[in-house]
Amino acid sequence: MSVAMIMSSNRLSQEHAMLNRIVVGLLDNGTQIIRVVPETEEQPFYEQAVSLAHKIEVPMPISRLLRNERTKSVIEQLKKANSDAIVAFGKEALQLANDVHKELPIPILSEVLSMKEAQRVRKNHPVWRWLAPTPTIEETIAQRVGQERVAYVPMGVTQRNRDGDGAEASVPGQCAIVLDAGGDRKQTNAVLKALRTFPNMHIFLELLGANDHKVWKQIRQLAMQDRVTCLRDVGQLRQLIPNADVLVLPAANMPLRSVLLEAMAQGVPIACVDIPGFDMLIDEETALFANGAWENIFALLLDDPTIASRLAKNSSEVISQKHSSSVQIAAFEAAFTLI
Repeated sequence: MSVAMIMSSNRLSQEHAMLNRIVVGLLDNGTQIIRVVPETEEQPFYEQAVSLAHKIEVPMPISRLLRNERTKSVIEQLKKANSDAIVAFGKEALQLANDVHKELPIPILSEVLSMKEAQRVRKNHPVWRWLAPTPTIEETIAQRVGQERVAYVPMGVTQRNRDGDGAEASVPGQCAIVLDAGGDRKQTNAVLKALRTFPNMHIFLELLGANDHKVWKQIRQLAMQDRVTCLRDVGQLRQLIPNADVLVLPAANMPLRSVLLEAMAQGVPIACVDIPGFDMLIDEETALFANGAWENIFALLLDDPTIASRLAKNSSEVISQKHSSSVQIAAFEAAFTLI
């Protein structure tokens, strides 16, 4: 089988390690892979790991005037490779897959990363099969388009020891990481107020572009500038994760990301809101749900090591059993059945 994997720039930026593992795993199992990726002036460091896979570089994103030219170029190369299917990772990638499909009607598969996206799946969409990362998201999609048009493909990560080999970033004192801090400013403000009571806590806020200036305003109002570091993407600084005392998820509509699963695999306690579709987060088993009481949650996680250790052990087991890279690759291959 020959599969074209179209990857948008934001998905490569956040998930290049996971995407590379999929490519290598499929190649090892005998599947021919054609990677369709955004053009870059310099080759990213992660490209070397998948150098054996054929690569097509295209403008992404692109203006509407140039889309036809791009589509023709990609179609020509996919025909030469006798591609049997296209898998789209990201919004820009799905747009290109749809453009190609109009002239080259091979099946399209596309990932879904949140319940919000699942609830927007349309029955008349040209996607042949949607890839759901959790059973709940799979069920939601199936209710909209039918079970035959969805496949459960869990997001996969590699299991690493939290103690590591000493290569992780050194952070003095306690450390909290807040993912997608701009996704729900009200919850993020409550998180900051709650963490302010821990004087040795340094906070890393991930700001992905939405409401960045408003979050900074909140930080200044709380006079916490000396204790907060803002990052564009925590995923690019994964060495921070093993040192974290807690990973915080304040936004209920955030998409599933491997950085969360990696933190769970490495035993980092999770404090979060109830996020629909995130089946791996179970209140009082693998995480603590805030329900508006962040102060109580942080007191339990940071002052009682037995609670944090129990959650860490449960989380690590769940990721090992259900979200390993090998499980993801096997499910990914199974999603191509009936082509």
